[in-house]
Amino acid sequence: MARGEDLVELARKSLGVKYVWGGTDLRNGVDCSGLVQEVFRAYGIELPRVTYDQINVGFSVPQNKLRPGDLVFFDTDRKRSGPDHVGIYMGGGKFIHAPRPGAPVKVSSLAEGYYMDRWLGARRIPGVDAASATGGGEALEVAPKLDAHELAETYGMSYAFFKSQPELWKKLNEAVESTWTPEKFQAEIKNTKWWKDNSATARQAQVMAKADPATYKATMEGARLQAQQLAVQVGAILAPTNVELLARNIVHLGWQEDQIRNYLGQYVKFGADKTLGGMAGQAASAIRKEAYALGVSVTDQSILNNAQYLVRGLTTMEKVQAGLREHAASLYPAWGEQIMAGATMQELATPYRQVMAQELQLPEGDVDVFSPKIKAALNRTGADGKPAPMGLDEFTQMIRNGPEWRRTTAAVDKTVGIGREVLAQMGLVG
Repeated sequence: MARGEDLVELARKSLGVKYVWGGTDLRNGVDCSGLVQEVFRAYGIELPRVTYDQINVGFSVPQNKLRPGDLVFFDTDRKRSGPDHVGIYMGGGKFIHAPRPGAPVKVSSLAEGYYMDRWLGARRIPGVDAASATGGGEALEVAPKLDAHELAETYGMSYAFFKSQPELWKKLNEAVESTWTPEKFQAEIKNTKWWKDNSATARQAQVMAKADPATYKATMEGARLQAQQLAVQVGAILAPTNVELLARNIVHLGWQEDQIRNYLGQYVKFGADKTLGGMAGQAASAIRKEAYALGVSVTDQSILNNAQYLVRGLTTMEKVQAGLREHAASLYPAWGEQIMAGATMQELATPYRQVMAQELQLPEGDVDVFSPKIKAALNRTGADGKPAPMGLDEFTQMIRNGPEWRRTTAAVDKTVGIGREVLAQMGLVG
C-alpha cells in the first residue's frame, strides 16, 4: 500500500523537468498524464496512459475532502468535453503537475482562477493509503482558509479591485467569514450582476485598471493610437471625445477591426474642398468614375452615403457598381441589355460623340454622353412608345440645325460658298 505523501515526495523530485508531449521520463521530460503514470508505477500502481482514461480509475472525491496522492482533473481545452489535464494533489490546496509545452513541472494552487474555472473533479486511486498523514484514519483534510487578500489574488483580481466593486466586496468578505471553498467562491462571483453584465474582456479591463494602472494606461494609449490610425486610413474625422470612446470600446469591449470600421464609418465626412480621405476617398473616386462611364449623375450626398457604407462594411464596391449599372439601364432603355452585359454608355455613344465633335469642331474628349443632344438621340422614343435611337445621318442633321454649328468654320465656309454661287448665277461675280 503506497502512502499519498510518498507519491507526492517522488513527484516533487521532477519539479523543473521540461514538458514533453507523450513523455514518461521523470528526469528528462513528461506530460501531465505521463508524470502521474510514472509516479504511481514506481509504487506498483498501474494507471492508464492518458488523462481521459485515468479519470475512470478509483472513486470520486469532493474538493474539500482531498488528501495527498489524490488525482485532480481539469477541462483545459474548451473545444472538446472531458478531462484534458491531470495533477497530483499535495495538500494545502496545492497540486503538482506538468502544465503545457514550455512550462516545466511545477506546483499550482486549486484556488487560482484559471484552475477554478476548469475544475472537473478528483479521484482517489486504489492502492493509496486511505489514512491521513497524522494516522487518524478517515480524518480528512479540509481546504485551507484564505484571507481576503490571498483569496482576491488567487482569483486573478486585486484586493483593491474588489473594494471598488461593492457587490464583489461583499462576496469576498462572505467568503472569508464563512470559509468558502474556492469552488463555491467562484460560483458566487459568477452569479453576481457585475459578472453577468460584463463580458470577459470588460471584466479583464476593469481589473487591470485597478490592479495594474501602468499597464492599463499603456493599453489605452495603444488603443487611442490604433483608433487614430484607422480613422486616417478610412477617411473618418474624429473629435478627441470620439477617439477616447473608441479606444475604451477596443480595450473594454474587445472590438475587432470590423467593429471599429463600423463605428468610424459614421464619421466619414467631406473636407472643405468637398473631398474625402483614405479608403472613403478611394471609394468616392471609383464611384464617380463608374457613374461617368455609365452616363449616370450622382450627387455628393449619394457618394458620401456609399463611401460610409463601404467603410462600415455594409456594402461592397461590386454592389455599388451593380446599382449604378442598373440605374444606367433604366435611364437608357434602348441600351439596357448591352449595359447589363458590361458595356458603358460612353462606349456605346462613341459614334455620336465623334459626329458631334467633328461637326462642331470640338476635341473629342470634350464631348460625352451627358450632352443633351447626345442623350436625346440615344433616348428618342418612336411613335409606338418604344425606344428608337436616332441614326447617325439624322443626328448629323440635327447638329447642323443647331446654333452652335452655324458658328463653326465649316458653317461659315458653307454659307460663303452658297453666297458666291448665288452671286455667280446673278452674274455679279466671275
